[in-house]
Amino acid sequence: MESKMIETPVYDIIRKAAENQRQGIEFVMATVVVGAEKTPGRSGFKVIAYPDGKFEGTVGGGKLERMTLEKCVEVHKSRENAFEEYILNETSQGIGMVCGGVAKVFFEYFPAIRHAYIFGAGHLCRSMVPVLNSIGFYCVVLDNREEYADKERIPAAKEVKTVDYKKYMETFQTTKDDAVLIFTHGHLYDYDILEQLCKRNVEAKYIGMIGSKIKVKEAVDKVKELNLEGNLIDQIYAPIGLNIGKTTTQEIAISIAAEILALYNGVDKIMSMRDKVKLKK
Repeated sequence: MESKMIETPVYDIIRKAAENQRQGIEFVMATVVVGAEKTPGRSGFKVIAYPDGKFEGTVGGGKLERMTLEKCVEVHKSRENAFEEYILNETSQGIGMVCGGVAKVFFEYFPAIRHAYIFGAGHLCRSMVPVLNSIGFYCVVLDNREEYADKERIPAAKEVKTVDYKKYMETFQTTKDDAVLIFTHGHLYDYDILEQLCKRNVEAKYIGMIGSKIKVKEAVDKVKELNLEGNLIDQIYAPIGLNIGKTTTQEIAISIAAEILALYNGVDKIMSMRDKVKLKK
């Protein structure tokens, strides 16, 4: 496994972990929670490992470090915390080191922050942001009206920006874990944003657009007539949200969040838990 080590004191590793979380960077932190005296893996030693194989810090070097980094790769794939015990000797149970003793290492996975980009800072947005916050999204609200793109109106949002939609879409960047929600005022710019998303074939886990069945079909058909590369238009959730007999903005927000969670949690067919139980009988 190719990797690059950066020598970093333990206290810097802790600060780096906090910085990574603020920036939404994915990483695994491996911490020696039990380490025998005079062994490479002292209690408290830490390593931060990234998906590309680079790492910072140390758990003592040698084979212990190599095996720790290999386990970090597994944790990145599983996205589940883990605990490992390494016997530091050359017995059949050991890992082939001569120093002796035992090192116990805890592996903690820190996912990249999922961003939710919300186009339109109206009433639905104000109901939507707290719900998305509660399920771990970093909410960025965008509107072309200064009086609406006001942080005081939507204090729960991490960022609120006044933008020219067309110019903003020229450089708009997302990741595979992000969500995009489109509900501009009066639906005036919904199609423009949808068209640019599809033209650029942006990478996003979820893209949803509000609108009636007729309006949504018109917008989707119009994009399909452009014969763009990729099939992003077929992945759009529109009309947005689950059918829960929604009427208020709060109810719509919950229905959208439920749809997003179902997608992120890998649910192929959405059904009530009651129906799921009946199928198992």
